[in-house]
Amino acid sequence: MSESLARTGLPRPNGPAGRLLVSACQVLAIGGGALLILMAAMSLASIAGRSLLGKPILGDYELVQVMCAAAVSMTLPYCQLARGHVIVDFFTARASAGFNRALDFAASLLLAAIAFVVGWRVGYGTLDLWKSRDASMLIGFPTWVAYVPMTVSFLLLGAAALYTARQDFRSGAAP
Repeated sequence: MSESLARTGLPRPNGPAGRLLVSACQVLAIGGGALLILMAAMSLASIAGRSLLGKPILGDYELVQVMCAAAVSMTLPYCQLARGHVIVDFFTARASAGFNRALDFAASLLLAAIAFVVGWRVGYGTLDLWKSRDASMLIGFPTWVAYVPMTVSFLLLGAAALYTARQDFRSGAAP
């Protein structure tokens, strides 16, 4: 496992908590990818059904919307661990490596705070949608179901951001 982590740019996990975090992020990202493949296959089937048979998949737009939101959020924690988020370094390109690591540390802490708040609010919204029995218009898909992986994803993103901040701190970036 350590060879594959070195190749992908993921930090080497320290201890059982680190290994669990990396594994959970990987599983969630694979699930997000599988959801995107399923969404693409469903869209293809719906387009083919619409073109050839005059019968698209009922509620395909609703399902694509739900699946896309869940899939994208499911990849965010892995992207944070792999440090794959877009970094605009126009102003810091000539700064020292230590200064840039300190900025990465601060950005990771800020991302963690935002991710935990978003996760908390999405979780709260999930419960509200579940209680109100909200469903999609065409097929009656319960909307709260799509919010569950998003809640988990944002909470895991917060944990991943704290983990990367810890890595930056240990590398001597933090003051």
